[in-house]
Amino acid sequence: MTAFLGEQFARGDAAGWAAGVLAAAAFALLAGAGVWLGAVDVREHRLPGRVVRPLYPACGLPLAAAAVLGGEPVRLLWMLWGLVLVGGAYVLLRLLSPAGLGLGDVRLSGLLGLCLGFVSVGHAVLGALAGFVAGGLAAAVLLVAGRAGPRTRIAFGPAMLAGALAVLVLG
Repeated sequence: MTAFLGEQFARGDAAGWAAGVLAAAAFALLAGAGVWLGAVDVREHRLPGRVVRPLYPACGLPLAAAAVLGGEPVRLLWMLWGLVLVGGAYVLLRLLSPAGLGLGDVRLSGLLGLCLGFVSVGHAVLGALAGFVAGGLAAAVLLVAGRAGPRTRIAFGPAMLAGALAVLVLG
């Protein structure tokens, strides 16, 4: 992500600046909404569809415009592949174990796949995997601390968001 922003701002033309601003704004929106969604999920064990669904066009359209203005339309395909691969994997997991994964998590997965796909398809896949690692570590800590048991419901949205953030920052 930072490479794309740096390249676009370094171009010094209006299209490059617009591409950089649009991409940065889309990820800032995702980050802000992600903080709120994570807090709601911890508190209420749900990721409201009325918030997640509008984030698809609110983040996706600026990223798509940034890809085109930035002269890298291949990013549109990466976004689509991120959405299909990550969102599809979560749909499959939901079908295999409906009690193990909420619909809000499935909705959020597609959004994260779409946005991370802007960076690369690999980032989308790594972000999804990092979410599972973060969720597993959080569950292990809660179990060891005695704050959760085998039947305790643990919010997965924050782990998904943390995994996506980690891949964006470190990748």
